[in-house]
Amino acid sequence: MRLTPYQVFLSIIAVGIILDRTIRFFKREQNQSVLKYISVIAIWGSIGAVSLFPQIAHHIRIFFGFGDNFNTIIFIAFVILFVLYFRLLSIVERIESNITKIIRKEALTKKTRK
Repeated sequence: MRLTPYQVFLSIIAVGIILDRTIRFFKREQNQSVLKYISVIAIWGSIGAVSLFPQIAHHIRIFFGFGDNFNTIIFIAFVILFVLYFRLLSIVERIESNITKIIRKEALTKKTRK
């Protein structure tokens, strides 16, 4: 099996993102939930696996009965969707954090008024 620069580049990116998120998760940084961590591992692991072993995409294509050029479209759509997914997940987590801060502040304000 001969690796192309594209395969090596995408695999290095995938491993780098997985390592970055793993470090962030175990440092317990804010906005690092278990769901987000597992999603990052699954998505970037899949991207890395498909980039190193394109036969995986071929077998999936055959299993579902898609055409030959369908792999590229699926891969591009997959990357776009995961970016959107993580963007939305970050927004929701930030909103939850803001709501928690507001509620705590309001509760402390009410407690000091009594």
